[in-house]
Formats: sequence, structure tokens, C-alpha cells
Amino acid sequence: MPVAIAVRTGHQCVDSFTPEHVQLFIAEDNDPFADTPIFEHYQFWSLGFPGEPIPLPGKDLLPHRTTRARLYVKRAAQGGRNVRIRGFRVLTKSLKRRREMEIRLVERLWNTQDFTDMIIQCSDGAEVKAHRSVLAIASPVFHCMLLSPMKEGVVGGTVSLPCNEAVVRALLRHCYGMPYENDLSLEDELALVGQAHAFELVALCEEAAVSAIERLSPETATPLIKGLRTFYKAGSLKEAWDCLVRQIRASPKLCEAVLLTS
Repeated sequence: MPVAIAVRTGHQCVDSFTPEHVQLFIAEDNDPFADTPIFEHYQFWSLGFPGEPIPLPGKDLLPHRTTRARLYVKRAAQGGRNVRIRGFRVLTKSLKRRREMEIRLVERLWNTQDFTDMIIQCSDGAEVKAHRSVLAIASPVFHCMLLSPMKEGVVGGTVSLPCNEAVVRALLRHCYGMPYENDLSLEDELALVGQAHAFELVALCEEAAVSAIERLSPETATPLIKGLRTFYKAGSLKEAWDCLVRQIRASPKLCEAVLLTS
């Protein structure tokens, strides 16, 4: 079954090489990835250009709805353990079409204010309206909060969050099932990681962390370490943290920047 690889825009750069060992892990939203890959192959294909089709196992072996995919490859020239190539999204064509239809529906739901029944109060004074049922389905924390006898549980009530409107809207967009848009500042993106972690939105937490790490530079190295260390110590974002530390250790400029600002 054909699958296209789409390369994200940003700092991610892909060169052309033939991977020696390829593993593909697929999981549904908020579910952990399995220890065993759904597909594995040696001497696979060349990443010469974005969107190059690759063969995968039959449709019956894939989940009905794929929202997260993880791709590991090993460069033939370097050997060693497999490493994750970040910045890829893997979706089957049929799943992609269905996903696009779902996005159109949730965009209409997100954009309409006719039947909203709660208000999110932002730290900057802004208010964002939302649907209680959508947030309760998306997050177990929202579910418990909206069922509580406190003011948050009242229909038409207000929930206050310690972040600005941009972060709140990014959080709610994920709850509505809309794709992630990395248009936040680094400070806001790290705040989004914290809010996603607090509301147990695992996929958003990982995606925002990966997007933030893609901004790594001598100027952002220290803020990234300070912003992600807490979640790593709490047992989350281990892979993202390891990736950040590995990149910093491999660059004398990044190491120097961290030492000078720590």
C-alpha cells in the first residue's frame, strides 16, 4: 500500500541516503507506541525527495485511524542503533483523505460559536468559548474537571488557565482534532508543552516539544533545557529530551552557550 512521506517546513533538513534498517511504529492518538514495529525492512529506499512513495504492509495490518507515526532509520554509513528522523508524518492515502474530511468538520465546529457552553479565561484577559463535550472527550483531566461540583463543572461556566490566548487556542485546536500549527513563539510553545502535560494530551505534548526542539540554536538552547527538564524528570518526553541533549553535546557552540547562560 503506498504511503507518502511529507517533510515539515522549518529547520529539518533531509539528505539523500539509503537507510540500512527501517522500522515503522504506528499508534492512535494518546496511545503509547508498541515495543515491536508494525513494519521492518533492510536496505529500504532512498530519501531523495519529499513525498517519495514507499511500500508498506496491507491495509488490514494497519489501525483503522492512524494519527501518530514514528519512523526509525539507520544510516548505512554510520551504523549503530536506529535513530528517529524527526519532521516526518506518515499517513496512508485513504486515511489521509478521511482525515481531511474530519478536519473540515471540526473546523466548522471550531469556528462556530452558536452552541458553545463554556468559557476559557486566559491569563492575558482574553476569553475563548468552547464545547464541554469536545474537551471532555479529548482530555481525561477536562472530563473530571467538567464533572466536578465546582464552578468549572457548571454548564456555561468558566475555566481559568495560566497561559495566554495563543497557547489556549493551540491547546483547544488539538482537543478539537485539528492539526498542530507551529506558529507560536518558543516561550508559548514551551507553555503549551506544560498545558498539554497537565491535561494528559500526550500527542500534543510530544509534538509541541519536538517542534520547540527544532528551533535549537545557541540563543534557544538554555530556554529549551529549562523548559523541558521538568517534564523529563517527571518521566515524560524522554525521547525528546534525549534528542535535545544529544544535539547540544554534538555542537561546541551549543555547549558553550549553555555553559555561559547557566
